[in-house]
Amino acid sequence: MKHALSDSAAPEIKERDLIAEAERLAASGKFDDAVSMYDSAQKEDPYNPIAAVGKASVLKAMGKYAECADELGKALAGLPEWDVAKEDMERFAAFSSMLHVLRAEAYLYLEERKNVFAELDEADKIRDADAASLLVRANAFAQAGDFDEAGNLLYRAEEWCYIHEDSMLTQVWLTKIHCAKEKHGIFAPPYAAEVYAKKNWRMPKGTAAELLERADNLRREGLLYDALRYYDACLSAEPENRAHVLFLQGIVFEQLKHYSDAFRCYADALSAGPDKEEEFSIRVRWANAKALRGE
Repeated sequence: MKHALSDSAAPEIKERDLIAEAERLAASGKFDDAVSMYDSAQKEDPYNPIAAVGKASVLKAMGKYAECADELGKALAGLPEWDVAKEDMERFAAFSSMLHVLRAEAYLYLEERKNVFAELDEADKIRDADAASLLVRANAFAQAGDFDEAGNLLYRAEEWCYIHEDSMLTQVWLTKIHCAKEKHGIFAPPYAAEVYAKKNWRMPKGTAAELLERADNLRREGLLYDALRYYDACLSAEPENRAHVLFLQGIVFEQLKHYSDAFRCYADALSAGPDKEEEFSIRVRWANAKALRGE
């Protein structure tokens, strides 16, 4: 039975009802019953990718990742059975790419990284890598302990989310925080430095106090280039204690071993009229940064 991707066409009523009931059972947490109902739908039409994807999602929720990957393989195998109108080709490509990414995610849970990368490569052949593809690939590198490469991919995923207004941005941030914890301190991959240097990022919004609090939290979490973004935004928002913000920003640059930038921040902090109790600390760090930058 051939299926069309367009919204105007639909599978047989009986098959459609079976899938709808399977979705209802899954939403109610009745996973075993949902799997059985998807099996019934697949008996009606073994080549329906929608039934296979639905069953795969339930198997994932059950922690049955190998079976999930198998079902997604069936979904991919069923794609040639679909009739696709020319106007639907873009949607079809997006759906095909998504199936490969979902299968890669299943392999990620199984720690089968070779299969993860193979599926993602197939997804990226269909269309350029999106946030989902980049995020799964980043997690695979993080799983292997390559946090620099994972970080490069996460910052690329963040850029993609900003451009496309994608809701995966929260997952990207959570993964960055996880990687920072695994690194036990500083998480500053090369691409993060490139993004910051080119100002290729969206200026955070909020009051100066809110931005400062977020910047301090990011610094403590080890997301140093993200912290710098928020300190920049805080300075643009006219904080009450500008010297204090510049001092903290200098500390981040010092952690990154960017001593010229740290020296500049400390010098600006001193010029901004710091509190007496903080001035001594700033002068010590200013002298240290000055020495380390070779003057």
